[in-house]
Amino acid sequence: MLAKRIIILAILILGIVSIFSPYHSFAEEADENTGVGEFHYFRVTDPIGFVTAIESHYASNCAANWQQVSGAIVILAQLSGDQATHMIYVGYPNYTKMAEGRALFRSCAETASMIKTINNTTDTDSYSNVILEAVTSFNSEAIQKYYVKTDITIDRGNESDYSNAFLKFVNDYSSSQRSEGDSSGSFVSNSHHGINRVLFGNEDVSHYVYFGGENLENLILNMKAMLSSQEYVNFSKRVASSRTVHNTALMEVLRFYPIERESE
Repeated sequence: MLAKRIIILAILILGIVSIFSPYHSFAEEADENTGVGEFHYFRVTDPIGFVTAIESHYASNCAANWQQVSGAIVILAQLSGDQATHMIYVGYPNYTKMAEGRALFRSCAETASMIKTINNTTDTDSYSNVILEAVTSFNSEAIQKYYVKTDITIDRGNESDYSNAFLKFVNDYSSSQRSEGDSSGSFVSNSHHGINRVLFGNEDVSHYVYFGGENLENLILNMKAMLSSQEYVNFSKRVASSRTVHNTALMEVLRFYPIERESE
């Protein structure tokens, strides 16, 4: 147990990085994305204490300086349909800022206090984390309230083909819905969605696919419609031999801690 807590302390001190990448329209070729991300998964036993620890850290002057200098953001989310109950991450714009942010994060006395409280308010034996890079991301200029995240494995050497098939699928689906006058055609246009590549931390899952929305009912109804469409059937056939679906979870953003503080 002590060794597990020490591991958590070391990993959190290194800093957590964001999954969100710059916006690209469907008509544009995706630019090279230097954004990376790390999800930290927890089974929380004391939700109030857990959230209070994160908010107390955010309120400190040292944390404000860390975020301002490094460009880091902090997000806390609740999970359903997953072994973990909560997930936290911090976003950095690039690797250079991540390295700078690590040093600043370590310098905060409030960081050690936060980690101690997190250890006391979670089941540390259930902790896990993964490091990701964005393969492609759309509408990422705004963080949305809810996300449907699907864990998949793409066979080695097939990521490019899967990504191309995914882009064709969402384009075809969006075009089809608009041509039929269906208001759900705007779902793809408004949803923050994309593919993330898992670099480290999960021996089974190689990628995450996600779709976001501001309203839970609308998100679920739109996901059901999209996954029952002919466009999705065509997509599934194309990637069937190289893709394995493992799990689908719902993520609800509980707290967003931006870089800029509200002026007093």
